[in-house]
Amino acid sequence: MLNRSSTNTEDVPVTNNRVMTPIAEEAEVAAEIRAAGPVVALDDADQSNIYEVPSDFTETSSMDGSGKMPIEEDIQRNSDSEGLDEKDAVQDETMLESQAEQAIQVIDTPLPRNAGFIRSFSNVVCIIIGTGCLQIPYAFAKTGWIGVLIVVMSGFIGGYTGILTIRCLYYQGPTGHRLHSFPQIGRAAFGRWGQYATQFFNYLYSLGTTCLYIILSGQFIFQLVSTLGVNLSQKVWMVLVAIIMWLPVAILKEMSEAAVMAIFGLLASIVVIVVASVMSIAQPYTVMYPDQPAPGHDIAIGVGVPVALSSIVFSFAGSVVYPHVEASMRKPKQWPMVVCSAMIFCAVCYLLIGVAGYWAYGDQVVSPVLDSIPTGAPATVAKIMITAHVIIAAPIMLLSFYLEIEKQWQITPQRLGKKREFTIRLIYRSVVVAIVCGVSLAIPYFSDFLSLISSIACVTMFAIIPVVCYLKLYGHRIAPWYEKIWMVFVLAIGSVACIWGSIDAVKNLIKDAQGAAAAT
Repeated sequence: MLNRSSTNTEDVPVTNNRVMTPIAEEAEVAAEIRAAGPVVALDDADQSNIYEVPSDFTETSSMDGSGKMPIEEDIQRNSDSEGLDEKDAVQDETMLESQAEQAIQVIDTPLPRNAGFIRSFSNVVCIIIGTGCLQIPYAFAKTGWIGVLIVVMSGFIGGYTGILTIRCLYYQGPTGHRLHSFPQIGRAAFGRWGQYATQFFNYLYSLGTTCLYIILSGQFIFQLVSTLGVNLSQKVWMVLVAIIMWLPVAILKEMSEAAVMAIFGLLASIVVIVVASVMSIAQPYTVMYPDQPAPGHDIAIGVGVPVALSSIVFSFAGSVVYPHVEASMRKPKQWPMVVCSAMIFCAVCYLLIGVAGYWAYGDQVVSPVLDSIPTGAPATVAKIMITAHVIIAAPIMLLSFYLEIEKQWQITPQRLGKKREFTIRLIYRSVVVAIVCGVSLAIPYFSDFLSLISSIACVTMFAIIPVVCYLKLYGHRIAPWYEKIWMVFVLAIGSVACIWGSIDAVKNLIKDAQGAAAAT
């Protein structure tokens, strides 16, 4: 739209609220001359003054201070400043409507930033540590004592890529628009197809891991209650677990509201790790089976490193919740401290249970390590705690998925109203839980199938996407040479873990299928 305040209205002919074209104006002037009397010839000067642009209208009168046309005033003008015809006015109106629709799509309703360091730390650790800690001793049995170095290295990679992820959210600068999810990072870096690829891995990891948690919780509860004479199948317990997971999903709205659950999940994980470590040291394999040869220990087993690498890297994964945890922080600048502290804490816990379990049971250790320690009250308490942790971690994992969908679909009280927003949010969250539970019940060998998904999606989100998107958004020149070498190393580790983990998962799927066929 032209700046009307800087234009003389007498010089812009309008008839019936329509902008007149130069030809129409000339015809009207000619008609007025004929009605007034004999036609008088106009000299060249008079003809040039008919469409003369007012002297107070300059080329920058409708521009901002930088000399650029604002978006809402960037319309097609005639090169000789002869005015706008009706077609241009319609095109301008259509363009403005399209820009308004695009602006609505990027409205970022500010979320409450009320989470402190402990809340944020607990959210990250609760997602990361999970059931991954129970497979660390078995990973050491595959790699030997070199697994200690792999755990430390994975912790460093997790802290580094966690920092890069949040940097990608702010790639437009401190005064620019903050991205709010991995799909937005993918779109900013690689366009529409980057967004689709990131959404695929992100949602596959979030929903697939939730399915795994439902299966594991059902298995743990079935094992615990079967000794008490409770005759309910594992699938029934899986459905009950899904219902329990649904309750906080229906109540909680933002990540900051899950703080109490996250802290309880963190405490449950600590109990499990302490119990498993103490029992392993107190009751090693030689004490439990004095008549059996002592288990073997190796410094390094090269063949097992790639497969174990995938398991250990998976144990540090949790990047899908990072954007939402950081968005809820009262002091976002503390994010590097939060994620690095979480990685150090998880690495220490993994080393504690890994070293204790491998030292006690060597190459005879099984996964989960709770099946290696003596049965009794401590093992039962540990299984109850890990079950509680998994049931708590699943809603937090789902919450990151829900927040991205709600942001994308604009499911907000500002747009829908409080009652309508709550109703829509409750219905679609409940439907997602039902679908996840149904998939967990229906797919055969789902745990092996999910291992394949995790090897692809989890490792990609953990080690590959943050580095690749960071380089694309900021350019390779922003990183010094030694950091570039570290980035290449991280990408190589992520690729190896992804490929070998996928191969191992496919082998397990084939083995289970062949076993089922032989049984029938």
